[in-house]
Amino acid sequence: MKPIALASVALVLAGCAATEKGPSPYEGQWLIGRVNGEALMVGPQQAKPTLTVQEERMNTSFGCNQINGTWPEAGEAFGPQMSTRMGCPAPIAEMEQSYNQAMAGANNYRIEHGRLQILAGDTVVVEAYRDVPTSQLAALNGTWSLDKMSGVDSIQGLYDGRPPYLALDMNDGRANGNSGCNQFFASVTPAGDALWLQQAGMTLVACPDNLARQEQVMMQHFADADRTVEQDGKLQWWKGDTLLLEFSRQAQQ
Repeated sequence: MKPIALASVALVLAGCAATEKGPSPYEGQWLIGRVNGEALMVGPQQAKPTLTVQEERMNTSFGCNQINGTWPEAGEAFGPQMSTRMGCPAPIAEMEQSYNQAMAGANNYRIEHGRLQILAGDTVVVEAYRDVPTSQLAALNGTWSLDKMSGVDSIQGLYDGRPPYLALDMNDGRANGNSGCNQFFASVTPAGDALWLQQAGMTLVACPDNLARQEQVMMQHFADADRTVEQDGKLQWWKGDTLLLEFSRQAQQ
């Protein structure tokens, strides 16, 4: 089976405006996923935060105020961000504040692993991705058993003898699984080349130290990975040249 390239699906939906220099890969609307390295927690009834680039302008919205600024040439500092002055609910106001603080030092941008990254020096301060329906990745539906995980000496299975697992329902954009002790639940977001597991919840079983560490490492790997690859019945999360997690597809019962 050929690898699924998540970013290639996103590029189909990219809203690019043609200019004299040809289409710009930055043009169009992006969904903001992380600010200062922290995933944005968006409620089910809340608008998705967006960043839209059009020619030399940019507009950002977290569902309340409109934040506008200049889209500079690559390598140049971003200018002041101008905002409307509406009073916003606390979660939205906090996201706007974090974004404005991040953009105050922003001085470059790039597309890396299919995601728009805005940088302050060498630090990624804003990360955004194209909107891709999770249903387009329905081929990943099913249950996957954990085979490999970096950072632990050996993988500890469940009490019933099964390995830790991940179950994906891309039609609904949901995931659940077990780390070896606790059950977890999350939304699944195709973010460029990676599948992000976000807004995760977890049962609160008290775990032995080795299982508690395994659980912590597993969930951190999902957050740290820069790309996800599916090939030959394996589903892998990578960061650079390091394989963080590898799952194999379970046969359907």
